[in-house]
Parts: sequence; C-alpha cells; structure tokens
Amino acid sequence: MRVMVIGLGQAGGKIADLFIMRDRKSHVPHTFEAIAVNTAVSDLMGLQYIPQEDRILLGETVVKGHGVGADNKKAARIAEDEIEIILNRISRLNVSAFDAFFVVAGLGGGTGSGSISVVTRHLKEVYDEPVYAIGILPAENEGDIYTLNAARSLKALIPHADATILVDNGAFLRSGESVRQAYDRINDEIVKRLGILCRAGEVKNRKHVGEMVVDASEIINTLKAGGICSIGYASEAVKKEGFLTKLFKKKEYEIGKASRILSVTKRAVKGRLLLPCDYRSASKALIVIAGPPDQLDRKGIEKAREWLESTIAGTEVRGGDYPLPKENHVGCVVLLAGITNAPRVKRMLERAREIQKKVTAEAEPQKERDLDYLLGDIEGL
Repeated sequence: MRVMVIGLGQAGGKIADLFIMRDRKSHVPHTFEAIAVNTAVSDLMGLQYIPQEDRILLGETVVKGHGVGADNKKAARIAEDEIEIILNRISRLNVSAFDAFFVVAGLGGGTGSGSISVVTRHLKEVYDEPVYAIGILPAENEGDIYTLNAARSLKALIPHADATILVDNGAFLRSGESVRQAYDRINDEIVKRLGILCRAGEVKNRKHVGEMVVDASEIINTLKAGGICSIGYASEAVKKEGFLTKLFKKKEYEIGKASRILSVTKRAVKGRLLLPCDYRSASKALIVIAGPPDQLDRKGIEKAREWLESTIAGTEVRGGDYPLPKENHVGCVVLLAGITNAPRVKRMLERAREIQKKVTAEAEPQKERDLDYLLGDIEGL
C-alpha cells in the first residue's frame, strides 16, 4: 500500500520524517512519501529526511515563524487561509500513484491540533483516495490546555476522516518517565506498526511474497468501518531450526509454530494497542503475521483469525502473512477498526467538558469588569 504522509505540527512532522527514514532503509520499493507543515521554522529545520522543498511554513505573516503557542483555534484559521499552499505542493507529487493519505498530528498542541481537521476536509474534497487521520492524544498528566485542545480537535476531525487511528501517549510511559523522554519510543511504535501493515503487500522478489497476501484493498476495506481505530503489535524471538530437526520433529514443530502465532496475536490485541480500548467492540479487524518464512504457519494464521472473529463485535477479520527471511522474530500487527468503546477517549472528553466549564466561568467576571469600565464615565441618574 503506497501512502502519502502529511505531518502537521511538531509531532506530526517528526513522525512523517521517521516514516521516510524507515522507508528508505526497507528492502521493499518506496512505500511512503511525505511533506511536513508547520508554523514554527525551528521545527521544520529539525527534520532530517523530508526534502527541504517538502517542508511548508504556514502563517509567516501572522506568527512570524514562531508557532501558534498551543492556540489551535489560531492554527485552524491559518490552515484555512493558506490551504492552497499545501494542496499545490501535494498536487506536484503524483497523487495517482498513492493508495491513501495519512494525515498525522499531535492533538494536544497548536499547529497540528488545529490544522488536521482542515487539511483532512480539503483532501476529501479534492481527491478520491481515502484520507486516514493519525492523532496522538496527550497523556492524562500533560495539562488542561492539551486535553481541551485534543477534545476540540477530535470533535472537528472524526466527521471528515475516513478513519481515525488514535495513539495514547500515556499508554507507553514507563514508571517515572516524562512524555518528552518517551517521544522517540512512541513515534517508533507508530511507524513500526503502520510500516509493517503498509509494506506487507509491496514486494520486489518472490522470497517476500506471502501465501496469504495482504494488499492495499484489504487494508482499505478494513478501515471502511471508519470511526476510531487502534493498532496492536507483539513479537516473539524464534530459534532457526536445522533441516534434521524439522524432519524428525515435524508434527511437534508445526504445532509449536501455530501456537506461537495465536499467542502473539492475543498479546497484540490484549495488551499492546496504540489506543487502549475494549477490542471486543471493534466492527472489523486485520491481522498481519511477519517473520521468517518457515515460521509463518498457515494453520496458525487461520486459528488467529478464527479467535478474533469470535471475539470482536463484527464478523469481518482479514489476515495474511509477510515473509521476512532475515528476521529472527515472529511479529503480529492487528488493526482494529470501528471501535465503539474506548474508555480513554471518554475520560478525556469528560475532563475536557469540565475544563471548558471552568474556562467559561473564569471569563464571566472579566465581562462584568468590562461592563463596569464602559459605564464608568456615564453620568449617573
């Protein structure tokens, strides 16, 4: 699956940059192209792999290249006013060669949070390719302004994106670690999972062709469920068995491979999701098993699919394998689409409502003072 990645704001730009870095080191043909959009010059300068001509500075006359300072309303206005700059750059990149767009942003900040819904909406109006949003939620301890920004952004985004893949920063924090310290690891988790998913059907030689190929249409059909989505991942190291071991312990060996695939699938779904949620509420799912070709047991993949089919609310579970001859792990990526029960999102929205009430209440006395000031010079009766 070939994808155009549009990274918005600091977080989105870094993730888009990492997509390109990983893509250029991959054994498969280039799967990703990317542009980065920001209102802060310093963030664009910090990127390493996206070409200079694909780094777009917005709002130069408004914020002078210094960013919007977590003001996502201002960012939305700037993006709306200057959307043609972004669309013109995208139009030069042979969009017909891509299967989909990924629009990526941190939802708690300013530029990405404010512009992601604007860019997504305009892409939907101009192109036929599906537009998927990847939104990073702030951790619960990151502060009220980030929670309120994320809620506003999500409200504007979900109606326009074909599907919204959410990532919870807090789900990846280790004990005593700050979100800033964890950024690189979180970004790596996002790019690794989506990279495996998108590269599974893009091969350049027969060694990398799976028995059950997962191509772009399988991913797009899964994401047609829309709404909130999450992606799980788990892996397990494998010992490379010699020919004689496989010959004399064939049955035991095959049972072991099938059990491993089912085990990593369950771990990917139950404990390693980008957005912790009730996986049983998903309406569609897709499984990709990656690893050494001799470890990709067809029966194991079928068992994993059957288990997930019996577990999620919907009945559509697609699946396939992705042979990686030089790999020494068996990994599983699970895409869950159309999730209806995500407690983390509900908590965030409830908290945002309380914050909004508090902000409104604090604004009322100011209005009263303004009125008193205006009446001050008027002659009394």
